[in-house]
Amino acid sequence: MSVPRLDYDPRKTGAHQALPPIEWVPSLGCWCVFSAEEIVFVLRSHDFAVADFVEVHQKLAQKLGIDCSAVVKVLGHVATAHEGESHARIRSDSARILNASVTLTKQNTAEAVKEVVNKLCRPGSSVDLVQDIVRPICNTMFENILGVGANSSLAAGVSPSQIFDLYLGLNRRVKINAEVAKMLRGFASADGGLKTSPEYAAGLSVLGYDSIVGSLGCSLLRVLQEDGAGNRLCDLSFPPTLPATGVPYIERFARQDCTLKGATIRKGDRVRLYLDDGSTERAEKRPFFGKGRHSCLGEELSTWLWRTLTEQLDKLPLAWRIEKAERRRPDWVFDYYTSILVRLHG
Repeated sequence: MSVPRLDYDPRKTGAHQALPPIEWVPSLGCWCVFSAEEIVFVLRSHDFAVADFVEVHQKLAQKLGIDCSAVVKVLGHVATAHEGESHARIRSDSARILNASVTLTKQNTAEAVKEVVNKLCRPGSSVDLVQDIVRPICNTMFENILGVGANSSLAAGVSPSQIFDLYLGLNRRVKINAEVAKMLRGFASADGGLKTSPEYAAGLSVLGYDSIVGSLGCSLLRVLQEDGAGNRLCDLSFPPTLPATGVPYIERFARQDCTLKGATIRKGDRVRLYLDDGSTERAEKRPFFGKGRHSCLGEELSTWLWRTLTEQLDKLPLAWRIEKAERRRPDWVFDYYTSILVRLHG
């Protein structure tokens, strides 16, 4: 098998409607699935499973002699890295943490959204939608869920969430383990303020923070780009659900020989599911939050935050001009914009 070409992205071909429901991509060494219907089938089927991320990192540590201990510890508390009984147990624990104080979390986060939007969004101001708005309100939300804030001072281009990339190089894995260890130490030193264990706090942060920040950033940028500069924010029709996702694809592995849309898939084959194929007119039909046993526990909260933010933006009689939009690179796990700079005017 050839080395997977990680930057392959069918959304950049300019021919979204021509994408087949499923195709074998030699440069990736896997099947790529684009049809929403087939993606949902794979997600619900027990013929396909998530990668055993714990085992992957344990083998890497043993074979290459690198420290993956922090990553392994956190992955042991992430439901999407498991199947079977361990998955069910971790998912149940995670759901309890998310729902324990959801009313207060929403109340405090909504106040933060209103405050930051009204403070920063004024005629003549230059606002970074990610750094000035999205990240601060997500920080507030996660601090309310967990009891304390996560340390967000990361090395350039390195995010703990990249532990879900199976094809990272050695040096980056070492850096990511160091960042995860730093996150665990931060939660462990919370002096009683933490509402759960450091491992669960880190697991929820690693899995949830980048995905929601990325999804909000991608969605805001998509709406602004579609309507174009010159309009006013109050004249936009913000969709009620996220129109884009920061998780462009997820992967599964075939547990046994099977067929999918006429394609013969062998046991062990990797299947990449493109949750977002870039078709804006069909975005509401895409399974952005997954389906079945691994569906996203944060769907309701993420959708609520999108609506809460856009309700505030929808009140602003301000036009905008996009001055800069920069993605985190390298990153083959999330579509994560580190900066979306806009100039506002009356």
